[in-house]
Amino acid sequence: MKYIKYKLWAIFVMLCMAITSCSDFLEMEPINETYGDVFWTSESAAQQTLAGAYSMLRTALLTGNRFLTWGELNGTTVKYKTATNQEKFDTTSFPNSSMGEMQWANFYKVVAQCNLILHETEKLDESLFDDGLEGKQKIMGEAYFLRAFTYFYMVKVWGDVPLVVTPTLEVGDVITDDGYVINVGQNPELEVLQQCIADLKIAEGYLDYGTLGSSDWAVQGNKGSVQALMAHVYLWMDMPLESEQAADDVIADGGYSLVNYADSLAVVNMFIGRSTEGIFELNIDYDQSESYAVNGMAQRTVYHPYIYNKSEAGSTLNIQKDNVGPLYEETDLRLDRFFAFWDTARPITLKYASVVYEDEAKFQTPHGICNTLLMRLSGIILLRAEALAKLERYGEARILLNQIRERAEATPFEGPDSDLKHEIFLERTRELISEGHAMFDRIRNDEWDDLGWMTAERKETKGYYWPVPSTYIINNPLLKQNPFWSTISY
Repeated sequence: MKYIKYKLWAIFVMLCMAITSCSDFLEMEPINETYGDVFWTSESAAQQTLAGAYSMLRTALLTGNRFLTWGELNGTTVKYKTATNQEKFDTTSFPNSSMGEMQWANFYKVVAQCNLILHETEKLDESLFDDGLEGKQKIMGEAYFLRAFTYFYMVKVWGDVPLVVTPTLEVGDVITDDGYVINVGQNPELEVLQQCIADLKIAEGYLDYGTLGSSDWAVQGNKGSVQALMAHVYLWMDMPLESEQAADDVIADGGYSLVNYADSLAVVNMFIGRSTEGIFELNIDYDQSESYAVNGMAQRTVYHPYIYNKSEAGSTLNIQKDNVGPLYEETDLRLDRFFAFWDTARPITLKYASVVYEDEAKFQTPHGICNTLLMRLSGIILLRAEALAKLERYGEARILLNQIRERAEATPFEGPDSDLKHEIFLERTRELISEGHAMFDRIRNDEWDDLGWMTAERKETKGYYWPVPSTYIINNPLLKQNPFWSTISY
């Protein structure tokens, strides 16, 4: 039976690859860091530069699979097979103060690209766009969304970060070509988040909801992804009423629906991407040279038979079963849909298990093709439940929590209202494991009881954020180290 399941997985992947097509936007050669009035004369120029911004975000999050390090490794859900620099966050024993997980340069490349798009596209006459003003605003709306997403992500990792919202059109202006921030210090976290909300409100007015089945569904910003991000930002700002309203908007009007977990192939398809549940995803497309043959999530998380003839030793990331196992009931469908080798000491996630091969006949050179799901409907439903619980609207929160549990054939939660917020936190862990949320959920909900290294002193000095690399501070004396790390030698 296991052999049949593996074979079905492979066949389904090949069918999905055969019927999936990309829009002109996805086929477009991205343009990065493009300057000059000669270039900025058409809608195509704006589209190419926007494609470059999406490509840069993909680089920022997926280089070294850092989205998983920031969002999961310190949240006790996923771990590397052996101790690594990234895992030493909890012991503050970094051997290299300029290691990649500390660096924000790639994020500021996205910011610079978005600033450029907004500055130059605004100057273009709407007659240059096929859809007139609507086409112009769509490009600008996506740029506002991407800038807000990027800044919000940086806040979740570093707290206070420099806020730059003007274009860098000359060498030496604020953000260098390498993505380094000069001549400015950090802005307070709240100020950066307020800018995110300002950007998102503009984007919400510029963008429409997506169309299921269209080539840009879930992989480009639209009104649904804007409202979903609003819900996240507002809750990070401890504004549950506004968060609940934004989440309700996207759930009610975005055109999304939950995938049927009773259908195992539908779950496979969800992680390949652009499902009915997808709100915003990083596109991983073999045909567009966006997949990974080495060091991608597939190569790091799974082995034979999901990647033909790959040894267990070659897979470096696995689920922390001692921590994760007690979260699930035996009847929970997610045990079978999300994991393999659950009955071993080292289970793996199937969320990145779909691959294609350069040489299909010989199963050689596998490429992972699962999108990176940054926001999906079940996560937003649970985020709304969290906001409702914080508003003490427990009955409404309980309904949403149990909607997600019932889909997984798990027992409805019947505990007291006083336990509801914690149970929603646990349900987000069950549902979104390996998708890069666990550590950020801990920060937002102050959930540290099971982490011995998070002392009261460390929490008080924001030791849940990552340090600013010393090289950044040396090159820009206006930058300051995060409070906790200013007392640590690393």
